[in-house]
Amino acid sequence: MINLLSFNQQQQIVFPRGISAFIFSLTFVLIGYYVIGLPLAPFNTAESRLIFALRCQIFPLLMLFAGIVAVGNGRFSSAAINPLANAESEAMRIHLRYLSNTLEQFVLFFVGSLILSTFLDAYSIKLILILATLFVFGRIAFWIGYLKDPLDRAFGQGVTLYPTIAVLIYDAYRVLFFNS
Repeated sequence: MINLLSFNQQQQIVFPRGISAFIFSLTFVLIGYYVIGLPLAPFNTAESRLIFALRCQIFPLLMLFAGIVAVGNGRFSSAAINPLANAESEAMRIHLRYLSNTLEQFVLFFVGSLILSTFLDAYSIKLILILATLFVFGRIAFWIGYLKDPLDRAFGQGVTLYPTIAVLIYDAYRVLFFNS
């Protein structure tokens, strides 16, 4: 059992947000899976499911693009136009961290989603779209939270990362034990 009293003050703030992110993510996936109840025809071949998964990556990719735009616009309209001048505002530093973290998260999500799509059938392929939507929600929550207070990024980080961890574990399991 985890003893919250042994956590420092910052951990006591972040931990419940991580738990909330886990519960939110699980609930979002389950509701999405059962609300979108019909198979997404014509995704009856591995190739068509892979193409669908690849196309769904546009939504998470737009979150990366938004970070690039925020940094570019922020630099252009400030003394930070020269990236070597060390003139970044606090908001600019957060945008840069958002951008870096989103790139890292996107690489894991992208590869995991493509692998996952090869194991799904025409009914369960909808998971890719559900997970891509959840990724977007997570990145938005991460960015807004970070701009508000660095500890407030925890919920968005969890919403982005926990589903990706689950996908990567599932992918590795399937590759190791049921590679067909």
